[in-house]
Formats: sequence, structure tokens, C-alpha cells
Amino acid sequence: MTSDERKAKLAQCILSQYRFCAGGAVAGAGYSVLRRSSARPAGPWPMLAGGFAGTLGDFAYGYFVECAHLREEGR
Repeated sequence: MTSDERKAKLAQCILSQYRFCAGGAVAGAGYSVLRRSSARPAGPWPMLAGGFAGTLGDFAYGYFVECAHLREEGR
């Protein structure tokens, strides 16, 4: 496998991760729904923050764990 092919496969592998983003968005949405009945509703911000934090987690998990075999091949 050439270096460019390995880089393309690594990028594809990292970008296919979605678990933490979906989990963060669902947790944030649940928090927003629970907080809706309070005096000051949370709005969409917890869901957006959960999705963003989950996306960062997906990139890190994909790079260091899920797609590590592709990183190690190039060394």
C-alpha cells in the first residue's frame, strides 16, 4: 500500500467514527428535555456541546484505538 493510499484509508477510518458524537447529542438532548420544566430552560446548547465533545472524542478514539493499525503500517 502506498503512502497516499494509507493516508486515505486512515482518513476514511477516522471520519467513519460516530459513536461518541451520537451519544453526546442524545445525552445533551435528554438534559435539555429534563431541564425544560425548570425556571430557565437550557435550550439547544447542551445537545450542541455534547455533539461537539463527542466529535472530538470520536477523532481521538478513531486515531489512537480504532484506526491504530493503519497508523502503525506506515512506520
